[in-house]
Amino acid sequence: QEPTWMPARLPHLLLNGTTGIAVGMATDVPPHNLNEIVSALLHLLDNPDASVRDLCEHVQGPDYPSSAEIITPANDLRNIYETGNGSVRARATFTKEAHNIVVTALPFQVSPSKVIEQIAAQMRAKKLPWLEDIRDESDHANPVRVVLVPRSNRVDAEQLMGHLFATTDMERSYRVNLNVIGLDGRPQVKNLKMLLSEWLTFRSNTVTRRLQHRLQKVERRLHLLEGLLVAFLNLDEVIHIIRTEDEPKAALIARFGLSEEQAEYILETKLKQLARLEEMKIRGEQDELAKEREKILGILDSKAKLKKLIRDELTADAKKFGDARRSPLVQRQAAQAIDET
Repeated sequence: QEPTWMPARLPHLLLNGTTGIAVGMATDVPPHNLNEIVSALLHLLDNPDASVRDLCEHVQGPDYPSSAEIITPANDLRNIYETGNGSVRARATFTKEAHNIVVTALPFQVSPSKVIEQIAAQMRAKKLPWLEDIRDESDHANPVRVVLVPRSNRVDAEQLMGHLFATTDMERSYRVNLNVIGLDGRPQVKNLKMLLSEWLTFRSNTVTRRLQHRLQKVERRLHLLEGLLVAFLNLDEVIHIIRTEDEPKAALIARFGLSEEQAEYILETKLKQLARLEEMKIRGEQDELAKEREKILGILDSKAKLKKLIRDELTADAKKFGDARRSPLVQRQAAQAIDET
């Protein structure tokens, strides 16, 4: 059997992000923060008419695995979520230690060696007279630590870094194109609300299907237990039929009004189980399953209960897996390359 339905408890497409190119169309979904996405989903569950602007109160922007700053203005980020298109800029973070400048985080998918190569190329071409030396001190404890040694302590660090942001991968932009195949099986550029509400529809279908599947199993087991109880209450007669009849199955069905499945189950029961088959045990299991059946039917019959179940599962997952935002959202001026003169 092959599953046609992958039951995701969270919208992984938005959490992990993805990029892909097909024929005549591409997709670029940036990764997001789990707590923010769950918070937006809960808001949408309670207010199905919420606007993209309302949801942007919860999801303020993408959240990359690196702690480089996202410097795209808030209005532009909101615009991305309203139209499904745009770009996000991320910029490396640095601190000053004594006279040196230490780069502590690089944008997502930018390696320290690449940046060092770019800076070294500028130094060789005599385009960086302000820099004396560059060292890569990245290790296990500090995955990114690139030390820039200026020529003298009169060099303006902000200006120098501004130049490097403009001319190297220390600042880069990521395309965002929320082009996704929806529940109708067609690709479409969706805004944030469409993505989240389609996922909630998918989730409620998944939970409904899961409950129905469990309900079928519970009802089948109850059906078998009912047959077993009949056999247990007429044990001597059942054993007599099995020993004397040529077609014990048909005889059992005729004598006790059992279904074929129940008769099959009685015939497959081992002798040692008959000895232990205490009536109390069967009745106990029946009670438990009957309670579970009532509960499942209650949830399936009530939209409010189903919504509460989805909400509880989302909250539980956010509590278990959620973490703080990695990429800070910071307002910055555009970087300028310094003129050689």
